[in-house]
Amino acid sequence: MGFFDNNRLIDLLSNYLKTQFELVKLDIQERIEELLTRIFTFFLTAFAVLITLFFALMGLANFLNDWLKSAYIGYLIVAGFSTIVSLILLNNLKKQKKKEVEEDDTQATEEEIES
Repeated sequence: MGFFDNNRLIDLLSNYLKTQFELVKLDIQERIEELLTRIFTFFLTAFAVLITLFFALMGLANFLNDWLKSAYIGYLIVAGFSTIVSLILLNNLKKQKKKEVEEDDTQATEEEIES
């Protein structure tokens, strides 16, 4: 038997690597579970907000129908208002994406110049 027992050293090293691998797997699994919890909570909250908004808009449309003594004008007013808000939000989203693309292009160009 030599100064070091090679078989025991190899066993200890392989067990250490297996343990490290398991720790990394558990860490990744924990992060995925946390992400899925956040996503589920977001969708549940968004669903509740959308249902509330839907009923509020229906109530507003019915109120406008009663006030204007019409069967459909309130719905048209609420639909038009919703369309305008949606178009404004969509326009802002497109501008934001365009700005991000331009910033990415600028950064890539600056990196090419520095190289």
